[in-house]
Amino acid sequence: MPDSDVIAQRVARNQATFRSANEQIEAAAEEIGTDLPRIPFICECPDIACTQTVRLPRGDYEAVRTDSTHFLVKPGHEVCVVGGEEVARIHSRRDDYTVMEKIHEAGEEAARLDERNHETADVE
Repeated sequence: MPDSDVIAQRVARNQATFRSANEQIEAAAEEIGTDLPRIPFICECPDIACTQTVRLPRGDYEAVRTDSTHFLVKPGHEVCVVGGEEVARIHSRRDDYTVMEKIHEAGEEAARLDERNHETADVE
């Protein structure tokens, strides 16, 4: 059975990839000045084959992104245990999406991989 640190790192990296793509989606929506009330974001569940989208207002996406350990998933994609290791818990539910919180080693890795944390560090 894989080491819990390896599982946590893999899960956090997979989800960080989706989060990075969503950052690009948000930037593109802002750049083109879309007036869409809801922007289609990629589900950030740990399933690397997932292609589902979640539509939400930009402000709601920004609220999720205020915490590096929070991830946006489509209802029904709430995965808390991977490889027998607890890596997340449900933080909150909305009608159209769920906010998951990475915990333990997965939370630490998610915070380390968060591009916004590095942007802040570069400014200081």
